[in-house]
Amino acid sequence: MNPSPLTFWDRAQLVLLRILSIGLGLMDRLFHVDWGERVLGRMSRKWESQLEELDETLAQLELERERIQTQSEALAIHAAAVYLAGRNLAQDKLRFDPEISHDDEILDATIDLLVKQRLASIETEAIDDGQFVYTIEPDWTAILERLRAAADQADPEVAEWFQEGIRFIDEAFLHQPEQPAEQDSENSHQE
Repeated sequence: MNPSPLTFWDRAQLVLLRILSIGLGLMDRLFHVDWGERVLGRMSRKWESQLEELDETLAQLELERERIQTQSEALAIHAAAVYLAGRNLAQDKLRFDPEISHDDEILDATIDLLVKQRLASIETEAIDDGQFVYTIEPDWTAILERLRAAADQADPEVAEWFQEGIRFIDEAFLHQPEQPAEQDSENSHQE
């Protein structure tokens, strides 16, 4: 990171500070009053206080930036997962042919958002000489974990949006219908 050049006002303040330091230093030596030391000490404490406040503000901004970046990544994962879930319901396998421009765009986005983050796997299948078809297998459990973590950290409106996607994916791909307790007890008596 390159330091920004000093403005005219910054340079003027530095010159005035040097003149003040020299003048107070001369007065201190001539009259033994330590005014310069006290003034410069006060100014130093003030600047240190301002620097500490700036450091705290920068730390808060960095945390906010990280939170927003994490949330935007989660929103992109959410959108990709919901799209793939809908497409997966319509087809047996999530197959993509890069020769079709729409499939190629979706495949690239899926690789960037899900495969690189280990939220999906990809298999390549050669169909013709030099032509391939790609099959995506989302890790729905890992995707739901990521979305739940993002929902926990999100604002209420965004968290509600995440929850809708979580419910959809959970019901469509992970929800195992449970047998009622009565049927379980009947099955155990028959044995």
